[in-house]
Amino acid sequence: MGQIAYSANTNEVVEAFSVTDEEWAGLCLSPRGTLLMPRSAWPAVPKTSPRGLRFFAHYPGYTGVLPKPESYAHTRLKIDVVKAARELGYQAELEVAGTDPNGAEWEADVLVTLPDGRRTAFEIQLSSQHLRDFRFRTERYRRSSVECCWIISNQPVDARISKALAYENMDFYRTHGEFQADAEDLMLLGVQLADKDTYPEERPFFRFSRGKEMRCMPMLEAIQGILNGIPQWRRPRWHWGSSL
Repeated sequence: MGQIAYSANTNEVVEAFSVTDEEWAGLCLSPRGTLLMPRSAWPAVPKTSPRGLRFFAHYPGYTGVLPKPESYAHTRLKIDVVKAARELGYQAELEVAGTDPNGAEWEADVLVTLPDGRRTAFEIQLSSQHLRDFRFRTERYRRSSVECCWIISNQPVDARISKALAYENMDFYRTHGEFQADAEDLMLLGVQLADKDTYPEERPFFRFSRGKEMRCMPMLEAIQGILNGIPQWRRPRWHWGSSL
């Protein structure tokens, strides 16, 4: 399942979340093969979940490896992020695939392109992931000249990654008496969600940094700041802005 498909006739991207109700109804009645799934080019079928979430799925009979299903909250959050980036005036696309110079493939939940050509991927992670995987995926983007910002759930993802980083930086704690639970090579925004199967009516706020530098801000402000290079690293934590 996913939020985008391609027109078989024009190769134009069709977004499940952005088409009108009338357009969606027409897509649901279109013949098989009118729309194709990304990468596999298999016929796409428009569907609507019990919660009213539109998406595209592979037409029955596909024998390849199906994409890993996303949770309701994951999909809603990436839709909100791409909408917010567009509201700010940036070019933003969902589910953009790419390949780094080593041939490793990636797919960004949201890819934002700035007027000067710089690109930033916003990756949503609501399930636990090992610290090394955060770094591996981040570095894969950077080899493609793409910056990466992770949007992670406060529980359980942030709670676990902060412990892993604090453990990794025990020498810093022994020297300075202060835990380092963030890292210069990882840009993290936290989000508080009840669970992966629900999503708030209003856009959730994002949390940035920790301790005395922690900020909670609207999604628009956080995304604008990330894209404008507002965050500054001064060990042991990130700071919103360059002032001391």
